[in-house]
Amino acid sequence: MSRRKKGKQYFITALLWAVTLLFAAPFYILIIYAFKPREATMLKSPLAFPDQLYLDNFSEAIEKSKFFSAFKNSLISTTVGVILLVLICSMAAYVIIRKGSSFFYAAWQYVFLAAIMLPFQTVMFPLYKNLVKLGILNTLFAYILVSVGFQMGFAIFLYCGFIKTVPIELEEAARIDGCGVFSSFWKIVFPLLKPVTMTVVVLSALGIWNDYQIALVVIMKDSVRTLPVAQQSFIGQQISYLNLASAACLLSIIPMFLLYLFLQKFIVKGIVAGAVKG
Repeated sequence: MSRRKKGKQYFITALLWAVTLLFAAPFYILIIYAFKPREATMLKSPLAFPDQLYLDNFSEAIEKSKFFSAFKNSLISTTVGVILLVLICSMAAYVIIRKGSSFFYAAWQYVFLAAIMLPFQTVMFPLYKNLVKLGILNTLFAYILVSVGFQMGFAIFLYCGFIKTVPIELEEAARIDGCGVFSSFWKIVFPLLKPVTMTVVVLSALGIWNDYQIALVVIMKDSVRTLPVAQQSFIGQQISYLNLASAACLLSIIPMFLLYLFLQKFIVKGIVAGAVKG
């Protein structure tokens, strides 16, 4: 290998290590703050690893933020939201692709694509007023409804790309055997969508679980707060408890970390398959 190629390889390796350290730094700070007493996080070597693990942060964070109540709300809204997204978006994408020759159905694909680029801030005030008029503000139903609406565009985009790769001959054979459109979709097409479905599950679960903007506008009662909003109680104008906020944050990321760990092999497969073949 020439000196020039070796130098290029060393540069790329160093660049990758620098990017890795850049992304790992926030997690390091989160972990060391979660296991330090408040005095150590603010005054004594804030970036140093703790001499001993201070576990009282976790019990205090759970008590002050009403962690288990917020965890239950996040779990319900995320689970219901993901199920709705998988059911609705898979069927919608199937109709859009299979009826793509019609201008009406083809136009809907671009409508959902445009929805991906719509910032939440542009509809925040009209959304708030409509939720008040409907009488569903400060309810998990409203949060799930809005979250599903904002996640739907990207989920349909992924499903559309993958459904293009499913041979239509399989559905035609099923219909010859007596299956209707609905049954052929659930019995033939949907099982083949497993990679992209797992991708939608992980990405939409992360989006709903970690959402702060929508939750802050839609749910303000303590009884229906989700985890991101509950963690706000540790940050105030006069004083901030970074150690407690870090402990609560560390606890809240565990479910999504486990979900991503078990389903990560499907994520790239689901995105790449639809993008390359579609």
